[in-house]
Amino acid sequence: MTEREQSRDAERLPEAVARRLLERASELEAARSAELSVAELREAAREAGITPSAFEQALAEYRGMGFSSPVAALAPPRRLVRFWPAALVFATLLSVSVLRLLFPPF
Repeated sequence: MTEREQSRDAERLPEAVARRLLERASELEAARSAELSVAELREAAREAGITPSAFEQALAEYRGMGFSSPVAALAPPRRLVRFWPAALVFATLLSVSVLRLLFPPF
């Protein structure tokens, strides 16, 4: 390994950047290979520090969903999407109420 490679490998990245970098690398890898075997996924989970029991539970949940499309199994539930504006208004009103209690007007 050259000195230049060593200095590049020693570079420290903020956690948010590291997370995004790994996320992007994962996206690129997924685009290259459309499917992975369960054994390959299990090995990747092990390397990522995911416990075998957590992986097996996630796999069982996926298999128990009965979706014909793997993408549909990972999509967020659509029924909750329509409630986000109401939740936002509620959170704003609650925040204003709490702030008024903590800091009453003079």
